[in-house]
Amino acid sequence: MHSQLKFKTVKILAIALLMAMVTPCVPAVNAPPSTAAHVTRFDLISHGMTVGHGRIIRTLTLRNSKPCMELRMIIESKVDLLFFKYNLKSDETWVTDTSGLIAYKLDSIENGQHKTINGELHNRVFRFEITEAGQKRAWTTPRTAFDLASNSQPAQELTNGEEKKICVLDPATCTITKRIYRGTGTKMLTVGKRQIMCNTITIKCPGTHIRRWFITDEFGPLILREDGREKRGTYSRRAISMDLEPRVAE
Repeated sequence: MHSQLKFKTVKILAIALLMAMVTPCVPAVNAPPSTAAHVTRFDLISHGMTVGHGRIIRTLTLRNSKPCMELRMIIESKVDLLFFKYNLKSDETWVTDTSGLIAYKLDSIENGQHKTINGELHNRVFRFEITEAGQKRAWTTPRTAFDLASNSQPAQELTNGEEKKICVLDPATCTITKRIYRGTGTKMLTVGKRQIMCNTITIKCPGTHIRRWFITDEFGPLILREDGREKRGTYSRRAISMDLEPRVAE
């Protein structure tokens, strides 16, 4: 029974991390691309057990000669229990400008199953090319169909008690859902040896409750902690370090 609980919890952890986080603030129009990257390392925790690690890499860049924000999230999770084995490697990138999300890319391997998604905005319509289990398909949506794109925009800064219903695009699943965002004030969070004052919010949609701690700096919004609860289990993604590092060309 305990092993089944861990199976469900780790599965929802992986799904939630690929789905749930939401378009960073972009640099000023005349800002040049940066040669530095802001790197946040984090742990993935479930029922007190560390089940994975990851990095969030934020950079200012140019796309079609326009300044943009690039947010890349790399996750590696491996669980090797007696009755349950799970492996996930995921690499996601969101690119945003002053209008919001303009490009998205995912490359993941989950328990040996390879999945890729490539999406771009053209003429106010997003087109996503998906390859999963060897099958290819496409999904499109008008830009007017959603307010925010998940992970690239963690949240709006809502006052304590303020609520908003927001349509959120999750490019990792190519779905749009309505979520209720509620401001819950500011809280102090420990990241490594640093004490950081964060804005906090809760996010609710059917069967899901998420709480986030986030900040906004010159690289845009950044989620430092996210705790999620769903019918199948709970998870926590917690930042353990924040550093400015030289940007490495791919």
